[in-house]
Amino acid sequence: MASSLLCFVFVLHLFCCPASSASSSTGDVKWIRTAKDTSDRLTVQTPNLTFSSDFNFTVGVTINRSLMYQTIVGFGGAFTDSASYVFSKLNSTHQAAILNMYFSEDGLRYNMGRLPIGSCDFSYNHYTYDEVRDDENLTHFTIEHDKGYIIPFIREANATLNKWSNDSLYILASPWSPPAWMKVLDLPYCPLSCLECRLKDKYKKTWAEYFVKFIEAYGGEGVRVWGVTVQNEPGACPVEYEGMHFDPETQRDFIKEYLGPSLRSSHPDVKLLIYDHNKNHVVKWVETIFSDPEASSYAWGTAVHWYSGDDFENLQSAHSLQPGKPILATEATVAREKNPENPKWEHGEHYAHDMIGDFNNWVVGFIDWNLLLDRYGGPNHAGPQECEGLIKCGSAAMILADLETQVLYPQVFYYYVGHISKYVPRGSVRINSRVTGSSSLECVAFLTPEKSIVVIVMNTGDESVEFKLADVATAGAAGEQSVQALKVQALPHSIQTFLYT
Repeated sequence: MASSLLCFVFVLHLFCCPASSASSSTGDVKWIRTAKDTSDRLTVQTPNLTFSSDFNFTVGVTINRSLMYQTIVGFGGAFTDSASYVFSKLNSTHQAAILNMYFSEDGLRYNMGRLPIGSCDFSYNHYTYDEVRDDENLTHFTIEHDKGYIIPFIREANATLNKWSNDSLYILASPWSPPAWMKVLDLPYCPLSCLECRLKDKYKKTWAEYFVKFIEAYGGEGVRVWGVTVQNEPGACPVEYEGMHFDPETQRDFIKEYLGPSLRSSHPDVKLLIYDHNKNHVVKWVETIFSDPEASSYAWGTAVHWYSGDDFENLQSAHSLQPGKPILATEATVAREKNPENPKWEHGEHYAHDMIGDFNNWVVGFIDWNLLLDRYGGPNHAGPQECEGLIKCGSAAMILADLETQVLYPQVFYYYVGHISKYVPRGSVRINSRVTGSSSLECVAFLTPEKSIVVIVMNTGDESVEFKLADVATAGAAGEQSVQALKVQALPHSIQTFLYT
């Protein structure tokens, strides 16, 4: 009983302060804060702040709403087999809590999800949708496995979203490996080399049709696939879990000769994203694939992961090369927490730092990895017994669940991501923002479809930082600028969201 009470104390804390729209008055600024060594967790602050005329101050965050950039597509997490399995093992009260924490109006307002096509490293077991060898026509294709707990989880998430929003849940599907019989070594993994972990030539058309079958099968279950990536982490070649290799040239050719024509013929509304790997090599992939007019015509944009580091300059370069091709962040995670009840604060700052840097360099959305895992960071292909003593086995997730005691453990990065996802709806546009006079502050700003301003400011330093928040508005034919400003303090290791019109 005490464990259940602990969980519900958290839920009440989260939902006592619902997301607020920006004030109807330009001078009235609502603000929300999460801060280390305080009780603030996405907590609305009182009283509201008030803008006044401009003043001089050393440290500043300046917003210029007249300079606009990319449009935001959304935020979400991954409906992996592992996440869905853990969700299925929770009681109905905790399932409702998970759905509300992620997809409700009072939660993080997620409106996207990533979905593996077949099993991945975070799957309870290995599986594909056609295990019948040499089934070139995919006669035995079936998603029966996913009907057990993956599809029900997605349906409930979408239903929760639809209770308060007209948005659709955008599902982005990504394969880790085709059935082993389609690959050169007849293995789902890549035990020898990348060059041998690839499709057999005679099954390239079959593999493209596998995507089509998947989209149609999910549609038949009431789940619309918004987009697909060609291959998860095509350069990784994992030896312990599912994978397949492409280089930029072979992915380009597979798109233009097989996958692009198949999708355009059967599902022209489904978005196709290239790459789906780390930012350090994104420029090479964008150059190679999008410089080919035929391949480029089939692809909507580029998917990136964060595991190589910041690499924000590569996002800027990729955008400069192909400004019409959106960039979507599709995977991020950190090593599992051995003590999920005492999560590491720096994980929250890591997430927010990456998101702020990504958005300031043209990324249009952010999809986290597993929505939910057990307290061991699984289940995955290696169980908790195999994990002990290793540097990394399993992953953290925003919410970890102890399935024996039925306790939920939200992690710090749940709140940090919420400072952005909760207040930046689909269709928002990033606007110009900059920090002056401080090395510990980071910021990003957006204009929502309702014409509200959303400013996120993070302080990663050990000391409080007092700063001026200044809003620059341009009006009139002559482009006269007016500046309004206010003074606010960012506590050590804190993140705050400011809302105004």
